[in-house]
Amino acid sequence: MTRFIAIPVGQGDAFYLETKVGSVLVDGGRSINGFGKLFQQHTRRSEVDVLVATHNDADHTNGILGFLRAGLTCNEVWLPGRWVQLLLQVLKPWEEIVDVLAQQVGQVEQGRIDPLCSESSLLEQYAESVTQEAESFSSKEDMLELDESGWPRRVISLLEDASEQDEWWGLWPAWWYWDFPQLRYWSLYLPHRRLLLEAFIAAKRIRKIALEAYHRGIPVRWFEWNPQSPGGGNNWLVPLNSRRIAQVKPAPPERLLAFLALTVTNKESLVFWAPQQYAAGGVLFTADSDLSGVNFVPPDGAIVTAPHHGSEANKRVYDAINNQVIWVRSDGRFRKRPCPQYLQASGKRFCTLCRNPTSRKQAVVFRQQAHEWVASGDVSPCKCI
Repeated sequence: MTRFIAIPVGQGDAFYLETKVGSVLVDGGRSINGFGKLFQQHTRRSEVDVLVATHNDADHTNGILGFLRAGLTCNEVWLPGRWVQLLLQVLKPWEEIVDVLAQQVGQVEQGRIDPLCSESSLLEQYAESVTQEAESFSSKEDMLELDESGWPRRVISLLEDASEQDEWWGLWPAWWYWDFPQLRYWSLYLPHRRLLLEAFIAAKRIRKIALEAYHRGIPVRWFEWNPQSPGGGNNWLVPLNSRRIAQVKPAPPERLLAFLALTVTNKESLVFWAPQQYAAGGVLFTADSDLSGVNFVPPDGAIVTAPHHGSEANKRVYDAINNQVIWVRSDGRFRKRPCPQYLQASGKRFCTLCRNPTSRKQAVVFRQQAHEWVASGDVSPCKCI
């Protein structure tokens, strides 16, 4: 059975595709503890062939950790290449990471972050200000060579040692709200403290997912953002803006904050295409990408996941894709989403939760009939107003 399901997570994206040759879960929403049960409830499955985290954003990535912790199985995990660059750093003891991040956060000019901006986190704002600078950073570290299962050989001992320290990583954010004189970063400018906490939590997500996958014995593929020369996926799941890597240059320790910030940027979200010969009209998984550099337009009848939950920041996508596609939007309830461009886009539209105050959360389910996607009878089309 070939089917597509937008899993109704509380907030964020979680998309499941099952074909005759393989299945994939792309992202998992914001909830860690409840996602495993939610996945099983709506898919009637306890495994996938490929588990994908598109970028290091809580409302996409937390559920990936929840899938692994629930004991569900997968044959491979596909992760952003930026993450493997950071493993030498994020697998260190938590107090070392905090000290390094605190020093670097303290050097961030106040003009680079706006604590009053509600459109993006401080870490995302900082990432936008250092993207070009980060590309010119050079590391004195040797290249990390990946073994046959995808793990860097130099990181194996760190992965094993980190498990012994892992419980302490879970405690530090709780201490953040108390004034311990011995914690020198407490003297930081208040928005800097918030930036430090966001950076630490982003590092923690990478660390936790890496440890879960490694100790479950799951092979990993790392995909480096590369719209010019994408490749390295499967026949039925094709990367459009990234390329699989076999070695990588580690992030310079003195630029830990910058490289960590880049893991959360929407621009570098991994984008994948499931072709028509495997998945009815095809499926384009856009994550939070605005599709910059992606020279691909899905055909009529394809399912396209609405980028960034239908946010206005990604409105250019609705001009770039003007075919009669099926837009599927996953989100919580927000008055500012979806944007007008989503509501005016060509094709059909479906939401897991519409902005209409009377709408209820739904799983958006499509099944293949002949060579077309057909919505299940109980799925309602978009009623956003």
